[in-house]
Amino acid sequence: MPDLNGMLLFAAVVRAEGFSQAARDTGLPKSTISRKIAQLEQELGVRLLQRNTRSISLTQVGALFYQHCQTICNEVEAAQATIENTHNDVSGLLRIAIPVSFSQEVIANLCSGFMRLYPAVELDVQFTDGEVGLVGEGYDIAIKYGPLQSSDMVARLLFERQPILVASPGYLKAHGTPATPKDLAQHDGILMGTLRSAPIWPLGKGNRKTMASFRRKARVNSAAMVKQLALDDFGIAMVSHAVCKNELARGALVPLLQEWPIEPFKVYGVYSSRRQLATNISVFLDFFTKRFNSQESLQSLMV
Repeated sequence: MPDLNGMLLFAAVVRAEGFSQAARDTGLPKSTISRKIAQLEQELGVRLLQRNTRSISLTQVGALFYQHCQTICNEVEAAQATIENTHNDVSGLLRIAIPVSFSQEVIANLCSGFMRLYPAVELDVQFTDGEVGLVGEGYDIAIKYGPLQSSDMVARLLFERQPILVASPGYLKAHGTPATPKDLAQHDGILMGTLRSAPIWPLGKGNRKTMASFRRKARVNSAAMVKQLALDDFGIAMVSHAVCKNELARGALVPLLQEWPIEPFKVYGVYSSRRQLATNISVFLDFFTKRFNSQESLQSLMV
């Protein structure tokens, strides 16, 4: 049987997207983790990770093996949660609104894990990009981009994503490479947004910030589709680095205007201040923060 500690460390490396961050997360030396993973691969007789000097990626068998390792991690957490929640049972209906642009596969896996961990909770999950009235529409939590809009709401920062401007080599060969934000006005862009979204990208940080306009080629509310349209040479796109890091590594997409770093996308869990912080809301936000990153990592690391 494979070494259980090695399996847990392998899952930690995948969630952390590298050995250095896994070492910081676990408190173990990077050399120890690397040795344990190498021993695990030797025991199994397969390569689980492809390594280079800058990044790692999962092999096909590694991605399948990770799912089983993560299941074991979930069971360990479930056992711990059983003890922790003996006197504080988590139950009842939890209604959640989530932006359409989120990966539905990632959210489905996340919700499955949450319901396994807290079987007495009933989830009602709706994907919507409309303005959600938490109190009027009966939602307990809304996952939202951007700053808090209402003083009646409480917002908890869940995570940040670093956006980047990218284009395909094919598009740049046909249309040229923009050298300044003003040059974007002569370029086609793939807009991530809704009917109210204007073809403008905020570039730069702090005092060095500008609003750059572009010619809208398409407007969609799916990050995966934005990336695909950019890969298909239809224009420049602003996406999170996590979404396109594999394409950047192999040169299928090229970063643009890197001297104009962009403010991170911030994602919040929003709930009504009238409710205080109910137990099921608290545990879901804790779970979402921790598990979304690991589910997204699995999807982005697969090769």
